[in-house]
Amino acid sequence: MTDPVLVEKAVHLTMEPSVKRSRIGQLVQHFSQLIEQAELAQGARLPSIRAAAKMFEVSTFTVVQAYDRLVALGYLEARKGDGFFVAQASATVEQHRSAAPLKDVYWLLDDAFNPQPDILQPGGGGLPDAWLDEAGLRLALRGLGRGAGLIAEYGESSGNLALRHWVQRYLGERSVNARSEHIVLTQGASQALNIVISALLRPGDCVLVDDPGYINLLANLRDHKVEVVGVPWNTQGPDVENLAELLAHHRPKAFFTNPWLHNPTGASYSPAVAYRVLQLADAHDCWIVEDDVYGQLLPGNQPPLAALDNLQRVIYVGSVSKSLAPSLRVGFVTAEPTVVEALLHYKMTTGLYSSQLSEQLALQMVSDGTQRKRYQKLRDRLLQAQLLARQHVQRIGWQCWAPMAPTPYMWIGSNQEGFDPVALTRAGLLQNILLSPGCIFRPGLEATPWLRFNVTLGEDPAIWRFFANNQRDA
Repeated sequence: MTDPVLVEKAVHLTMEPSVKRSRIGQLVQHFSQLIEQAELAQGARLPSIRAAAKMFEVSTFTVVQAYDRLVALGYLEARKGDGFFVAQASATVEQHRSAAPLKDVYWLLDDAFNPQPDILQPGGGGLPDAWLDEAGLRLALRGLGRGAGLIAEYGESSGNLALRHWVQRYLGERSVNARSEHIVLTQGASQALNIVISALLRPGDCVLVDDPGYINLLANLRDHKVEVVGVPWNTQGPDVENLAELLAHHRPKAFFTNPWLHNPTGASYSPAVAYRVLQLADAHDCWIVEDDVYGQLLPGNQPPLAALDNLQRVIYVGSVSKSLAPSLRVGFVTAEPTVVEALLHYKMTTGLYSSQLSEQLALQMVSDGTQRKRYQKLRDRLLQAQLLARQHVQRIGWQCWAPMAPTPYMWIGSNQEGFDPVALTRAGLLQNILLSPGCIFRPGLEATPWLRFNVTLGEDPAIWRFFANNQRDA
C-alpha cells in the first residue's frame, strides 16, 4: 500500500507557476527531500503513476519522468508489476545520494534543458534572436519559394549534394581534405554526435571527454550507458600529462573534445597541445571526435585537428547553421571512408534522411555571397561583448578563466572563500535569473567555483547587480 505519511506530505505540494522549475523538477525535489529527511522509510511504496498524477494535478508523463529520474539518482527502485519503492540503503546508493553535488543539481539540469520563457538566462548557450541572421533566413525562404526545384522529397541519404560541395570547400579553406561523398549532413551537430556514439560505442565502453565539457554530449553518453572519464582543462586545452595517464589507464575507445571556442569556457587548444593530443591518440589507438560547431568564428582560419591528422583518426563534427540560423538544424560529420559508411548507416536507421528543406535554405544563405561578412560581423560583436562583460566581471571582483575570444562563452567565478555557484543559482531562480553553475558541465557533476556566462547578455545591468549583491551569500 501507499505510505500514509507520503500521502499526507504529498497533498501539501502544489505546482507553483512562479517557481522557475519544471513540474518534473518540482516532483523530483519534493520526493528526494522526503527521502533525505527520512520521512519516507526504506521500502515505502509510492503512489501509482495514475494516483500521483491525480494527487499532484499533473500528467502521467510528468510522474513517469520524475519517478525515472529518482530511480536514476538512487532514491527509488522500480519493481516490475508492483510500482516504485524507496530504495533500500546500500553502500552504492548512499554514495550516489551523498556525492556532491548530485542531489543539489539535478533540478538545475532540468532547468537548463527546459528554461522558462520569461526568465533571464545569462548561463544560456545560444545566441539571442537579435544576433542571428533573421533577415537572411527570410530572404532565403522567399528565394526557395520562387525556385523551380523539388523541396518536398526526402533527398539524398548523405544530404543535399550542393551543400556538401559547399562544406567541402569550407573545410578545404581550413586545410581539411574531405571529399563531398565522405561528408554526411545531419539534423544539427547533436545528431552528428549521436550517430558517432552509436557507430563507435557499446554499453560499458570507456570514453574521455573534456572536463568541463558540453552538457548535451555528457547526457547523450550517459544515455548510451558509456563510462565517461573527464580530462581536466587548462587555458591551453586539455592537460596533456593527465590525458596521457588516462589513455594508458582506461584505454578508451574515443576522446570527445571541443578544441576551438570551447563550450563552456571559451578557451581553445594551443598549437602545442593540438599536436600532442594527436600524438597521444595515435600511440594509444584512440579515436578523436572533434566538435567544432563555431569554426566559422575562429580568427585566422585556425586549422582543426582534422586537418593536422588528415582525417586518419579524427572524426570531425561541424555546423552549417549554428552561427546563421540555429533553427535550421543543419550539421555535418566527416571522417575516413569506412567510418563514414558506418555513420551513414546509423543516420538512416535512427532518423532516415536529414531535412532537404532546411539544407536547401542553408545552401541559399551560405551561397548568397554575404556569409563571410555575416561571420565577421558576428565575430566583431562577440569580441565587443566579451570586452564589456570582462569589465563588469573585474568591477565586481571576479575572475575570467580564459583569454578573450569571439565566442558567447565565458567561464567566470570568484576566489572568495565559500563561494558556491549552486547556491548562487538557487538565489537567481528567485529573481527570474537562470545561471549555469560549472558542476553541470562536469562528467560526475563535481563541484567547481566557476560558472558559464553568456556574453550576449552582458549589457543587462540586472544581472551584474544580482552578482554584486549575492556573491557573499553564495
